Amino acid sequence: MTSLKILITSLLLITSISTSGKVTVEQAVRLESELTPVGATRVGDAQNGIPKWQDVSQIDLNEQPLFTITHDNYQQHVEHLTAGQIALFKTYPQTFMMHIYPSHRTFAAPDWVYANTKKNAVTAELNQPQTGILNASGGIPFPIPQSALEVYFNHVARWRGLQLVNHASDANVGEDGGFQLTSRESLIRFDYYLQDNPNPNRLFSMISKTTAPATRSGNAGLVLEPLDQFQEARSAWTWDKGRRRVTRAPNFSYDQPISTANALRTADDTDMVNGSPDRFDWQLLPARTVYIPYNNTALASRSLKYADILQAGHLNPEHTRYEMHRVWVIRATLKSTWRHLYSQRDFYLDADSWSVAIADQYDKQGQLYRVSMAYLQQDPQMPGTFPVVTVFHDLNGRKYHAMGLQNEAPKANVYDAEVAKDNLFTPNGLKRYAQ
Repeated sequence: MTSLKILITSLLLITSISTSGKVTVEQAVRLESELTPVGATRVGDAQNGIPKWQDVSQIDLNEQPLFTITHDNYQQHVEHLTAGQIALFKTYPQTFMMHIYPSHRTFAAPDWVYANTKKNAVTAELNQPQTGILNASGGIPFPIPQSALEVYFNHVARWRGLQLVNHASDANVGEDGGFQLTSRESLIRFDYYLQDNPNPNRLFSMISKTTAPATRSGNAGLVLEPLDQFQEARSAWTWDKGRRRVTRAPNFSYDQPISTANALRTADDTDMVNGSPDRFDWQLLPARTVYIPYNNTALASRSLKYADILQAGHLNPEHTRYEMHRVWVIRATLKSTWRHLYSQRDFYLDADSWSVAIADQYDKQGQLYRVSMAYLQQDPQMPGTFPVVTVFHDLNGRKYHAMGLQNEAPKANVYDAEVAKDNLFTPNGLKRYAQ
């Protein structure tokens, strides 16, 4: 039996045992044997070129691709492609391609995250409306998930460090390949992973200021992000440099368009998906093996300029890397009682890190029209998996939004073990930070 079949069989057995979220102590022991410490299948899959997990394998950046998928041969590989990737081959038949490299399971996290994950396995539950998490902190909440929403919250609450100081730029790329940049400096404290987190419903606290273009430079924002955004709305404030005043921001959520992204990204597209899941019905689809963006260290090179990476239609494929990996697949279908830009959303999560790597989004007529991809890499400073850049494609408009570029940033990511105090994440703290 292949390892993929073993994974699917395990999922079916787990689902038949319980529907409450938490598993027994006996089941949690599997995180020390056939499963990795965060719940992925530990053994490899020789048939599909997936190695066993070894708690950080090193990769050779000079590796050559095994082969390249193009418009001319993608039909030979549809078993391992998503609908969105196929659409990109069809939309850009002359230029879109995927260089497929040997697979490396590089995800790793600190031991204390593994220990907390094992604790969560036997205590964590979805709350009654299934819009948040109970009895979990400091690790993956549902390493042995039994439902699509548990998989969803594994992504939302995945390990990304204790605190991140980030300098990055977002680009809106037109049909002709021309682009406009917005640059920012951000500090994100991941409260869910703090040992002394006083608020069990706080996912993260973020403060950020714009550094370019000049017309926006100096403006700043503060966000307090709850885990359960159905029962507690996201809180946000903005600092207007011109008026020198902090004001409460409206609650951006669901499909509200992000103006700085030229409406190519909705509020709940950020981080591939976020916020309350209450407006959709969620379904756990069969696990798959898919070519996903992975180990994109070369794409993060500071020797590259943004003009080297951004081209008409999509990122320059000469700088991107794809590997075969196991993925969880969850589908969100819009409830008939709600309106949303998307009628259906399919998410493909890297089984090792719980990061959504690909999202396929369908319009109100059920037609695929947006495709998002997170170009993941293992950052040894964290350590953990973090996207080099996240790209949101509009297939109809033939344009895209690239979020999180750092190649020309003044500083690389800094992951702080000593985190910022609570008084920074207040309106007065925002004023001080912005000035």
